[in-house]
Amino acid sequence: MTILTAVGEELHSNKALTVGYDLARSYDEQLVVLHVIPKEDFKKHKAAVKGTPAHDNFAISQEEQSAAEIARTAVHETLEDYDQDHIETRGRVGDPADKILAEVEYSDPNYLVIGGRQRSPVGKALFGSTAQKLLLNASCPVVSTIDDTD
Repeated sequence: MTILTAVGEELHSNKALTVGYDLARSYDEQLVVLHVIPKEDFKKHKAAVKGTPAHDNFAISQEEQSAAEIARTAVHETLEDYDQDHIETRGRVGDPADKILAEVEYSDPNYLVIGGRQRSPVGKALFGSTAQKLLLNASCPVVSTIDDTD
C-alpha cells in the first residue's frame, strides 16, 4: 500500500507533502508524490516551442516527466531528512482532479493527502474546487491540509 500526496507548484503544497511523508513513515508505507500539469498548460508549453526543433518531439510523456520533476523538486525543497527509497514521484497531464482520482484507482492508497488554500465562498463558486471533487469522489480517506500563508 501507499500514501498518495498530490502537490502543486504553490507553497501550500508543502504542508500536504510534510503530512503525507509523516503518514508514510508512521505506517511504514511508500509515499507517492504526484504533480499534475493541466492540459491547457501543456498546450501553452507546446505552443511556446513551435517552430523550434524541440516542437516535433514535444509529447505528453515529456510533460509528464517534467511534472514528475516538479514533484521531485517539491520533495527536495520541503523535506529535510527523508528516505529516498520510500518516495516515488509521478507526473501526469490533464485535469488535476481527474488525474489524481485515476491515480487513486491505480495505486489504491491508504490515504490521499491534498493541500489547499483558503478561498472565499464566491471564489469557490466561480472557479470550482479540485479539493471538493477529490473529497467527494476519492475511494480512500482524504487528508486535506490548509496553509494559512498565501
